[in-house]
Amino acid sequence: MRTRIVVCGLVAIMLCAVPSALALKLGDAAPPIKVEKWVKGGPVDLESAKGKNVIVVEFWATWCAPCRASIPHLTKLQKAHKDDGLIIVGISSSDKAEEDVTKFVKSMGDKMNYTIAYENREEAQTSKAFMEPFEAEGIPHAFVIDKQGKLVWQGHPMIGLEEVVKAVLKGDYTVESLHKVYLGVKKAQKERADRIAWHGKLYLDMVAKPDQVEASRKKGEELFNAIGDDPQDLNAIAWTILTDEDVVSRDIDLALRMAKKANDLTNGEEPAIVDTYARALFDSGKIDEAIAQQKKAVELAKDIKAMRAELEETLKRYEDAKKK
Repeated sequence: MRTRIVVCGLVAIMLCAVPSALALKLGDAAPPIKVEKWVKGGPVDLESAKGKNVIVVEFWATWCAPCRASIPHLTKLQKAHKDDGLIIVGISSSDKAEEDVTKFVKSMGDKMNYTIAYENREEAQTSKAFMEPFEAEGIPHAFVIDKQGKLVWQGHPMIGLEEVVKAVLKGDYTVESLHKVYLGVKKAQKERADRIAWHGKLYLDMVAKPDQVEASRKKGEELFNAIGDDPQDLNAIAWTILTDEDVVSRDIDLALRMAKKANDLTNGEEPAIVDTYARALFDSGKIDEAIAQQKKAVELAKDIKAMRAELEETLKRYEDAKKK
């Protein structure tokens, strides 16, 4: 399944309706956390946390693939610094119903082991208060609140959050120094992304030409090595190899190795990645294994309605192919 770049349109619309007069900026007192329901853990009160806790507030949704990809990272971060006073709060303000969030969180169990709350997306008071002043329209998006109750950092939870949390817990920081940490991590990630994009463009240009089969296979290996251990990038390239209509020479073996590595890196727990792995197995002629993996993908997505329907349709296609 392709990796979707998710920007929450509804949230964007709602945020744009909020007056810019709020003028919240880094270094100011953080807005209060007001939610409809505490799904796991909580409640978390910023006033009560002063002097004791560093709070990470992350906005996410069950249907958001990048949000789900950040869950293991946040769980690991919470576990590592629980005794240091860190509290991570994941707030869903983009899901249609509280029931969807509750089911998803329950299905995740200890794999999503930090405080979770649900906020009605029609009101979305907390997400508006945090995100609108920074024009943050995409999710996941995280904010760090220090022990004085001040908002000291905001950004993507996979870009520098761990380093920022460590600095804030130690008390060794300024808003400016935290921003420099963010910029440093972001620069390194951009350089890596640029390398992958360069290899990826060359590879996709080659596989679109029937006379570039051997050269494309060599470039494919270079791309594989450049990606390294990033499951989302591995998944995206594997899916492109398997499904893109412009690809003339499909290196199914490479796609299978990429998909398997992505699946291994995520412990077989990300439905979109399991789906890609199943497709690679199917296209490799390993229909029984493909069916087994696709069934797993369906089960993993049981509480993600839109995704589940698509995965079930794919499973039926594999099962029908076996009968022929």
